[in-house]
Formats: sequence, structure tokens, C-alpha cells
Amino acid sequence: MKNVIAVSLVFLLLVALPAFAQFPAQGDDLTTSLGSFKIQITNNFAAMFAGCTGYDATTQILKSPTLYDGLTLVGRSGVIHDGDNSDVNGVAVGTANTTVSESMLFPPPGFPCSGVTGCTSGAGTREVHTEVRSLKMTSGPVRVRAGVWYDSATQSGPPSRVSPGEVESHSGPGGAAANDFPASSFFDVFVQVDMPACGTGGFPGATLYNTSPLIVKNFNITAFPPKIVYLHDASTAVPILFKNANPPKWNADDILGYFVLAGHGIGFTDSQSDIDAFNKFMDCQPVGTAPSSPAAMSPGISAAATIGPGPTPTPTCDTAPAPSTARPK
Repeated sequence: MKNVIAVSLVFLLLVALPAFAQFPAQGDDLTTSLGSFKIQITNNFAAMFAGCTGYDATTQILKSPTLYDGLTLVGRSGVIHDGDNSDVNGVAVGTANTTVSESMLFPPPGFPCSGVTGCTSGAGTREVHTEVRSLKMTSGPVRVRAGVWYDSATQSGPPSRVSPGEVESHSGPGGAAANDFPASSFFDVFVQVDMPACGTGGFPGATLYNTSPLIVKNFNITAFPPKIVYLHDASTAVPILFKNANPPKWNADDILGYFVLAGHGIGFTDSQSDIDAFNKFMDCQPVGTAPSSPAAMSPGISAAATIGPGPTPTPTCDTAPAPSTARPK
């Protein structure tokens, strides 16, 4: 009898092992997350932020507080293959069944194998499409909203802008399901940011948004949901704009500034140890430089919306918070 039980346990273990190494079926991952960002304010609006918490008048960079969301929801599709019909034409993602196609995606440079040892890619590689379905990270009155919270801070609903993404295995064309992880992942995030009144310069508070995707990435994901930090590719200038007019201070769609750093620590809790680890990692990241001439980059943007002195780059951290296969309780 003991031998039968032992054999049965070994069999169950062997059956279960691949599930931790391969992409699961279509569904949702409910997790927690921390986030922060830095915006370099244009010369047009820098004076308004004098005295605001987190604002450096020398570099014109506004640093957010550490934000937290206890109910982050990420949808994922079933397994598809790079270049197949579901990849190109779209596949249902999560329980919301949002269709995400390749044409909707803006991958970061070199995705999925840039700088990754042992990674191969190409047509036929196993992958899943994803969506940031629910994200409302807060710290007091400061909020970053995406997915079902994109259009309203108080009422969830189908978003007018989805935040799609992709996870692609490092195993390459024809790779076995058991080798789906590790994988590379990115999201094209569209947010609305609620910022309160602050400082002595007269900033009255505003809601901001981005029209170009904020591309966040991590090339070492080992589970769904992971515990990793997604970083914005600082080589891409992403303007953040005023959603509504507030004459004579600004018009709707005026550029407040540019994201020069953004991070999303998915799987991180609001425990002090997680907050400390996330903040230490973010504080060590190099800060990008916004374009000195937005008019040359984007038609229709006033040449007066220029950026002041660039930030001094910060040395890159030697190590990042370690990936984890742990599932939230």
C-alpha cells in the first residue's frame, strides 16, 4: 500500500512540475503592485511647481510618492505562437475577452532577447497576449489609473484605452511547453494621472494622460503572476498632457512634461520590506532626458514647450529585486 501511495505521489509531482514552467490557460492574475514615476516639467509650467513635494527646481523633475494598488488585475490569453493567425489577427485576453492583436503592440527595442543569454526567438515561438485590466495605484490624492479605472477614479468600466502587452518565451521556435519560462514581457500602458494642488507656485491640481504608450518591460519573468519590476524604456520620450483646459494656465492637450522614469513593481505588497526594496531599486535607475525640441519630434506641438536643464544620470543598480515564483496568498 505504501508503495502504491509513493508511486502515486511521484506521478502527481511529475504531472504538476511542468505547470510551473509553462504558460497557463487563458485567465486573470490578481496581484498587488507598487509604482512610481518622474516627470520632467516643461519650461512653460515649471514655475507652478515651486515648493511642491518631490519637485527639484534645478532639474525641473517632479518625483511621485510611492503608489500602491492592492487589486491589480492582469489578463492573459491562452498560448499562441509568434506570427500565427491568433497573434496577427487577435486573441481573447483574460476573462474580459479583450481582443489583443500584434498590430496593437509596440514592443521595446530588441524584444524578447536583447541582452538575454540563451534566449532565442522567431516565428513559432510560444507566447501569450496580455492586458493591464485593472490598475489604480494611489498615495493620498495622487493616483495612476489604467484599465477599467482609466476613465474614472470612482467608477470602473470598460476602458476607452486598453493597455495591452505580450509575454514571449525564451525557448524559441518549436520550444517545448515545459520551457515557456523564463520569458520576456512588456506592456504598452495608457494612464490617467490625478495630481493634487501643491506648493507655492500655484499648481491647482490636474488630471494628466499620455497619448503615446508608456512601454514598460522586464526580460526575466518566471511565473504568472511574477514579482518583478517593469521599467519604462527611458530611451523613448513619452509626453504627458493635460486632460482638461484650465484657462489661462493651460489648454487641454498641452504638454506638462515627459516621463523620464517609470516603474511598476508587480507582485510587490505594501509591506515596509517590499516598499524599501522597490524604492531602493528605483532610486538606482538612470533617469532619461526629455527632448529639447518637442516641436521637431511631434507635429503640432508648440516650440515653446521646451525642457530646461537635463537631469544628471544616476548609476544603474548592480542588482534588481529577484524574480519570484511565489503566488500571492
